Amino acid sequence: MNWTVLGLTLFCAASQVTAQNTYTINTTIADAFLSGANPTLNYGAAGALAIAPASSAKGEFDSVIMFSTAGAVSQFNSTYGVGDWTITAVTLSLASNFGIQGEQPSSTLFNTINTGSFGIDWLSDVSWAEGTGSGTGTMGYPNNSMVTFDSIPTLLSGTVDSLGDYTYRPPGNNNDGYLNYTLPLDANLVSGAAAGGDVSLYFCAADNQVSYLFNSRSYSTGHPEMNLTVEPTPEPATTGLLAASLGAILLWCRRTVKK
Repeated sequence: MNWTVLGLTLFCAASQVTAQNTYTINTTIADAFLSGANPTLNYGAAGALAIAPASSAKGEFDSVIMFSTAGAVSQFNSTYGVGDWTITAVTLSLASNFGIQGEQPSSTLFNTINTGSFGIDWLSDVSWAEGTGSGTGTMGYPNNSMVTFDSIPTLLSGTVDSLGDYTYRPPGNNNDGYLNYTLPLDANLVSGAAAGGDVSLYFCAADNQVSYLFNSRSYSTGHPEMNLTVEPTPEPATTGLLAASLGAILLWCRRTVKK
């Protein structure tokens, strides 16, 4: 047997099975912050998104963002074949233009920046509308479909999966300096992303300390990003080749030892 050829065959087959590919979705298709102090107003198309607890000086801030995974799925299907791949990692990247501990953002609507914990939920609701309220706010839910603080019960009325709590530590002011958060491979998150659908996420404070301000898609740079990493699904023929090759090596090793 030509062990060099076998080794090369094994190497190539293993490389095909384990090769990874990451696609960066470099902006949301919709996002907005929700102000507890102004619960009926929509703040879509503003330059920032915010998270803060109800006990903070300027009141509670929650945020929602939505990504389209259609482009990622198209690339993965083109690279590996339709459906011949599996999502192995999902990472969320957020950048901030106000990231200094104790800093007051330029808009006095927001709380001063502070370290703390926040939670992320996956929402089945992908019907909410970003709106056009900008930083000044405009009348939203229930008069129309534009998302507001008062529409949170509607957002949460469908299926909601907790994706965990995360710690925010202000990194300084650098809107291109992303903080990365690894999300769990939640079944609904993964299946929705793999189908090329929209991924809707909800952010809220997980303690009474956090005050996190990060850039929205409407800011000039540093948009929210979602990174999807996949691996090809091993084909039965490839798996069989690996098993046969490994079996041949083991048999050869046993015969060599006996000699």
